[in-house]
Amino acid sequence: MEHHQSSQIPTLTYIENEDHPVFGTLVEQILHLLNSRLVFSDIIIHQNSPLMLRQPKGLVAVTDSPITREELEEFFDVIEPNWAERIADRAFDRSIDLHTARIRANCFSFQGKKRWGCVIRRFPKEPLPLAELGLPRDAQEFAQLTSGLVLIIGDTCQGKSTTIASMIDEINKRRSGHIITIEDPVETLIPQRKCIITQREVGKDGDVESYYLGALDALRERPDVIVIGEIRDAQTAQEALALAESGPLVLASLHARSTEMGLQKMLRLLGSADSQAQALAHALRGVLCQALLPSLDANRYYLASECLGNTPAVARLIEAGDLGALRAHMNSGRDPGTHTMNASLERLLAGHKVSVEDARNATTDRVGFAELV
Repeated sequence: MEHHQSSQIPTLTYIENEDHPVFGTLVEQILHLLNSRLVFSDIIIHQNSPLMLRQPKGLVAVTDSPITREELEEFFDVIEPNWAERIADRAFDRSIDLHTARIRANCFSFQGKKRWGCVIRRFPKEPLPLAELGLPRDAQEFAQLTSGLVLIIGDTCQGKSTTIASMIDEINKRRSGHIITIEDPVETLIPQRKCIITQREVGKDGDVESYYLGALDALRERPDVIVIGEIRDAQTAQEALALAESGPLVLASLHARSTEMGLQKMLRLLGSADSQAQALAHALRGVLCQALLPSLDANRYYLASECLGNTPAVARLIEAGDLGALRAHMNSGRDPGTHTMNASLERLLAGHKVSVEDARNATTDRVGFAELV
């Protein structure tokens, strides 16, 4: 790696960069990166700084050439005609098909509105096949469910949306029905196969103002499957549970570090009443917790996961609010359809695919992990 003179962030070499078009428009430079063989999750753009990529090994500058304010304004014009009005208020998200790629751009100001910035995340044009994600069979089987609630849990940027899109498309390939997604913003576009797909965007200029209102609308739209992009508040949590109790399959994502913490957060949002714990225990079909780890050679990510099936024993623990006992129950290995994050990490470590430090950071059970290494 070469190093940019004014920064400790390394710069791509000429060979790595595949002759990046330094003199093209910003849109052309972004398209070149999106269609290159470079491995990265995000493009980070700061006015007066070079284009940056977030790679498994960390941040890297694409070239030494800084992006100007005028270049960023031209790019903002492409993705949002009213960007000046929007960015004066706060940061805004836009998902857009940029020729051969689909991206989500978060555009913002900083340093007292003196500079512009943008973070771009790319998505597959179509969902990835579920079998290619690296999920074990028990997690893949959530796509075969026809009712109840499935929670997809993990920190931000851990592939939850990618997993949900793949699950939805698996359903789309296997059976007929109406799939409704409520997203902020709409990310991967789901093609129509055996199902009618209604992807609704949350936001000021979207299809619905909030996840809660989208979930409230959904039941009258005759859904077979409902996706709630994120449960953020009590109203959305309560409506997600009510939808799951009413018949459709509900897939919802939740930001949490582990299965227990995700269920604790869900119960807290529901109100922590005995009746709500009983309702969750009855409606829940399973929990998938996942994390993305950089490979040892830093040229890709590996998916590690934890899966909890809702067996009668698990339902009793949830109903009693005894979520602290879930970890010991999962570690016992008694339930089919259940595996721990440590079991997944152990396989990755045994295959020399990830580092011990990255695995330690991803574990949901540090005490148990200490016994593995």
